[in-house]
Amino acid sequence: MTLMRVWLVATMSACGAWMACAAHATAYEQEPAAADVVLGERITNSIGMDLKLIPAGEFLMGTAGAAEDDEQQHRVRITRPFYMGVYEVTQVEYRKVMGKNPSYFSATGKSSANVEGMNTLRFPVDNVTWDDAVRFCQKLSATEGRTYRLPTEAEWEYACRAGTASDYHAGDSLPQNEARISAMRTADAQRPTAVGSYRPNRFGLYDMHGNVWEWCSDWYDKNYYTQSPREDPQGPADGDYHADRGGCWASVDETCRSANRRSDPANRSDILGFRVVLVAPQPEKQDSSPAKPNDCP
Repeated sequence: MTLMRVWLVATMSACGAWMACAAHATAYEQEPAAADVVLGERITNSIGMDLKLIPAGEFLMGTAGAAEDDEQQHRVRITRPFYMGVYEVTQVEYRKVMGKNPSYFSATGKSSANVEGMNTLRFPVDNVTWDDAVRFCQKLSATEGRTYRLPTEAEWEYACRAGTASDYHAGDSLPQNEARISAMRTADAQRPTAVGSYRPNRFGLYDMHGNVWEWCSDWYDKNYYTQSPREDPQGPADGDYHADRGGCWASVDETCRSANRRSDPANRSDILGFRVVLVAPQPEKQDSSPAKPNDCP
């Protein structure tokens, strides 16, 4: 092999090694660390709970020309995607985490006669306080090493609307076959029903109207919309009552509107439940500087 040929082979080998190293570095920059990988549009967690990835975005929160003085319409931006429970937390899910089922509408609950002979494990858990819901999130977070919490009012309404501006996610009226509400006026309807019994909204979330009221993380303040930040509002710093959304099996359709706000003291009720948010991991910023030949081994 001539000297020139040896030099060419050595040079091509070095360039090949550098290119392989640079390609590896580029690939590393494009792929977030495992802990930062977004898990997918719809995931199922360790207790069998389904969650849907809700994208970041902007929407008009509240009601145009609101008759209710706590629904002043204003623009809100949700700056980060988040996972939200596809369904309200069910009795079986609550029992898996907390070791008990406090629901009125269960075989051992105060309203057991209303569900006699029925399997209520897929009914939404009811009779939970705001503190109970928060403890559920904390315990599930500790079990999985991920952050579960209640949605803010802004996240809840954004997820409920799913890109719509109407009173309900399916339009400006709420037909009886679209939600579990009191307008059904049948003996069978005087209770919640299994989650997912009605059509989902455009984000793939079920029972955002009716079934059980859903706790939010915010304190309630009727005047908060006049001073809330445009981006990711978290609610007032303190208050007397916490907010809940969505209406329930005993609600008239008007109180199930996407924008309707309600507050409750920290008590128990057969109309109160919740759904959870799972904080979506955020990719870490990577060094975008190109790899250099002397960086390679």
